[in-house]
This record gives sequence, structure tokens and C-alpha cells, in this order.
Amino acid sequence: MAEKTILIVDDSITMRKILKHHLTQIGYSNIKEAPNGAEGLKKLEEEEINLIICDWNMPEMNGLQFLHTVRAIDNYQNIPIVMVTTVNTQDEVMAALKAGASSYITKPFSKEDLKTKINQLLNE
Repeated sequence: MAEKTILIVDDSITMRKILKHHLTQIGYSNIKEAPNGAEGLKKLEEEEINLIICDWNMPEMNGLQFLHTVRAIDNYQNIPIVMVTTVNTQDEVMAALKAGASSYITKPFSKEDLKTKINQLLNE
């Protein structure tokens, strides 16, 4: 099976490092990063991405705006997107799922939480 490429879209360099570390530990090495939604869209244009992990609160283009933008582009409609948020309110979760998020995970989360979400979405 070809290796999956995962894109992390998060304005926090610390959070990107944590996610990258967790992903590496669970067996993913082809990891791309973007500090905001606009950069995330550029990465999507540059190469084939199999899964996106996106923060909710970011400057320039927040996670929900990024989600809406990605889902409006035909080529990207089937890419699983996991929203990462500190707020776990029903309204936020519903807004993300309604906008096309495949799943969500709340901070703080463990490597195992992340692995479970990714395995469900990539059927691994």
C-alpha cells in the first residue's frame, strides 16, 4: 500500500510538532505542514494529500473557513478532514460536521486518540 500523505494545518508551531511527533510514532512519515488555511490550500495544490488535520482557531483563514473552501473544490471533496479544537461544544462540533469535517478531536488528545481517528478515516 502506498504511503499516505497527511497535511497538518495549524498556526501553532508547538501543536504542529506534537501532531508530527504523534503521527511519526504511529507510522506516518510523509507529513506536510501549513501555518494557516491559505498555506494549507497551496499545499493541497502542490501534491496529493490523503488526510488533513486542521486546527479550528487560526489567523487569516480559520479552520471552518478552510473546511468550507476545501469542500467547495471538486478534487478535494473526498479527503478526510479531522478538525482539532479546544472547544467541545455541541454547536461547534455540529458546525464542523455540517461544513464537511470527517471527524474532530479535542485538545488535549493522546497519540492513541489520534491513531484511532486516522485509522477509522483511512480504513487502516
